[in-house]
Amino acid sequence: MRMKSRWLILVAALGLLLAACGDSEETEEPTATTEASAPVITESAPDTTAPMGEPISVGLSYDIGGRGDQSFNDSAAAGLDRAAAELGVSTSEASANEDGTNREEMLALQASEGSDVVIGVGFLFAEPMAAVAAEFPETNFAIVDSEVEAPNVAGLTFAEEQGSFLVGVAAALKTESNKVGFIGGVNIPLIHAFEAGFLAGVQAVDPGIEILSQYVTEPPNFDGFTDPAAGRVIGQSMFEQGADIVYHAAGGTGGGLFQAAKDYSEANDTHVWAIGVDSDQYLTAPDFQDYILTSMLKRVDVAVYSTIESVQNGSFSGGVNVFDLSVDGVGYSTSGGYVDDIVPQLEEYKSRIVSGEITVSRDPTNLVATPPPPMGEPISVGLSYDIGGRGDQSFNDSAAAGLDRAAAELGVSTSEASANEDGTNREEMLALQASEGSDVVIGVGFLFAEPMAAVAAEFPETNFAIVDSEVEAPNVAGLTFAEEQGSFLVGVAAALKTESNKVGFIGGVNIPLIHAFEAGFLAGVQAVDPGIEILSQYVTEPPNFDGFTDPAAGRVIGQSMFEQGADIVYHAAGGTGGGLFQAAKDYSEANDTHVWAIGVDSDQYLTAPDFQDYILTSMLKRVDVAVYSTIESVQNGSFSGGVNVFDLSVDGVGYSTSGGYVDDIVPQLEEYKSRIVSGEITVSRDPTVYQG
Repeated sequence: MRMKSRWLILVAALGLLLAACGDSEETEEPTATTEASAPVITESAPDTTAPMGEPISVGLSYDIGGRGDQSFNDSAAAGLDRAAAELGVSTSEASANEDGTNREEMLALQASEGSDVVIGVGFLFAEPMAAVAAEFPETNFAIVDSEVEAPNVAGLTFAEEQGSFLVGVAAALKTESNKVGFIGGVNIPLIHAFEAGFLAGVQAVDPGIEILSQYVTEPPNFDGFTDPAAGRVIGQSMFEQGADIVYHAAGGTGGGLFQAAKDYSEANDTHVWAIGVDSDQYLTAPDFQDYILTSMLKRVDVAVYSTIESVQNGSFSGGVNVFDLSVDGVGYSTSGGYVDDIVPQLEEYKSRIVSGEITVSRDPTNLVATPPPPMGEPISVGLSYDIGGRGDQSFNDSAAAGLDRAAAELGVSTSEASANEDGTNREEMLALQASEGSDVVIGVGFLFAEPMAAVAAEFPETNFAIVDSEVEAPNVAGLTFAEEQGSFLVGVAAALKTESNKVGFIGGVNIPLIHAFEAGFLAGVQAVDPGIEILSQYVTEPPNFDGFTDPAAGRVIGQSMFEQGADIVYHAAGGTGGGLFQAAKDYSEANDTHVWAIGVDSDQYLTAPDFQDYILTSMLKRVDVAVYSTIESVQNGSFSGGVNVFDLSVDGVGYSTSGGYVDDIVPQLEEYKSRIVSGEITVSRDPTVYQG
């Protein structure tokens, strides 16, 4: 506390803004690479903690606007608050004055007061930090959005162009006027990256969309980041010119854009949109939630937290750290649900960027067109569902969504078939669709493996694909998923949200595939709190697969778990999960309490509307993406047999945020996701690793 008291004494003399720190979130962010690497899945329990030294002292110097700007500085503040809450660090905060002339003074004071790490929020700290870092060579420093050539300075930089590309795609898919806008705070290279990414994303969808661009100020005038009145005027002008969506990269100035969107909509009996930046501005600007389509997330909070953590655990090193899409250092928000319907397209573009197929320039004058994949003539597709068929509100419905998308976007013709109650017609369905001339035949579920091996041999010129299995044949693609990784994340969610310290898992059938869901869930819960009790039960034992289609059993088991004290239950049981949802509703109403279910495969908040108040989140298994991408590969001539694994690194699995019930823990969930993608955490598919 010595540092804090002396700091407070010096505040009056130096006119610096200080604040004590509060609460927040969880663990460590790796440095970025240019491409995501698939995590190794091991059969041993992961070490999910980093060694921690004694709590350290941290000095955070905000740029103009400081804490409370609802944008860039607030994101840094969130990282600091989280470090104070979770790592026990002591903190001091300072804000640049109106002309920023005290930046060097702030850094020097925090270093002289004994801060173990001093962080400058913004590229304008570069020159002052170079001087101060040389003066205090034993102190660790970090700078957001720049780099300083000194061994004791870490540069925390971001691929803003990649995140901006995705919100550009969102704008292009959502515009009804075919005209959108971009507002930059100050006309400098850093903000050019936001503009370039936005332009590229819009043009990737439709090069014919008109884009209005305007900067608020020219350097050395940096008021463009703190002038909401100007943001309101420019936003109003763009809306009057016909733009219906405007994206800002202008810090506090963006508040004026939000006001303009609201004013213009109300005055003209219409609805226009703003796109936020840095933070999820749907959450930070509650008065304008009806007008914020999405936000480009720049995870300054993660960068700040991980830097503090690295100092405390002794792993800090100078140099540049790039936070890009491959480590979720940038991204887009889904709060409000306004982009839920286009998430598959956004995730597909994200995957293409992470894989290197799409490279996004940071220079808006040097954009390279991003053509869609080459398309041949529309093909014919046969999709064979397993028991339950289209309408199961889970696994089959996710496959159907991929088929529907292919029909709408690629123009393919389709045929669908569903397995009978005992599944004895699987081979017959596949053979019929192949014999009728389907260019690709897809079987939805591992139980198609043996029938598909026979039919694929009979029709060697037909392409086949199977979900959740593999078949050793050159004309069969196996579409598999890292279910354990997605289940880990909903396990984390359950652990962070439980109030009873008891949660549950219901598996449809006791088979290795469903073990992966259970294992991931157990691992996620235990990573947060090994003391949480976990109830597990399977509905049926093989060869009885009715456990995937028995909502009555799901209701009974769910009711039993709630009566035993669980307040959150996750199911991996297909149509049986509908019974769990009913049990959550019934138990809550009967006991004047509130318990939760976690869905699976699809976003079940959307597919089970009668139970939305009781579905905390869903583990997304993107069968829709796998089905669509397989059909697309056949149409564009790139199909090949073999196994394709859809994991967290390509958003093949994940979690839903519909309903907003997990919005407050998204930073922790994204942190764990990044640690899995980087390989720091490996998740077993064997639940016995986490039992006993």
